[in-house]
Amino acid sequence: MFLASFTFNFSKGASNIIAQYYVLIRLGKSGFTHIMKNLVSNADYLAQELEKMGIFTILSERGGKGVPLVAFKLTKEHQFDEFDLSAKLRERGWIVPAYTMSHALEDMKLARVVVREDFSRNRMEILIRDIKTAVDVLESLDKKELEAHR
Repeated sequence: MFLASFTFNFSKGASNIIAQYYVLIRLGKSGFTHIMKNLVSNADYLAQELEKMGIFTILSERGGKGVPLVAFKLTKEHQFDEFDLSAKLRERGWIVPAYTMSHALEDMKLARVVVREDFSRNRMEILIRDIKTAVDVLESLDKKELEAHR
């Protein structure tokens, strides 16, 4: 008698799925809706505040279209770039990654903030303040100082 056996190579345990299922049962649709509305509200607020600074262009969609993140780039040429801003923010403990786009847009740089559930409006205000401060510091540096900073 032949018994069939099936295995999946490189499969992972189900603990993450079970944990997510528990959270779904616990919070229900209304709980998840509340969380997502809060994430979208915070992402939209950050995008709005970055636009008010006048030096950033927002690249991500708003109003809950897509994931709750804010992708942005400098509106025009500055002596610093998105990578310099990212490095300056890291000094304050923020991880705001900067990227160069691929293939046809390799000259375009952008930075990205992912808004997570634990990212409150108060923390958002601190991030906005730190971005403003980082921009002010980077704008005040001359080219030699900026090169030394890199």
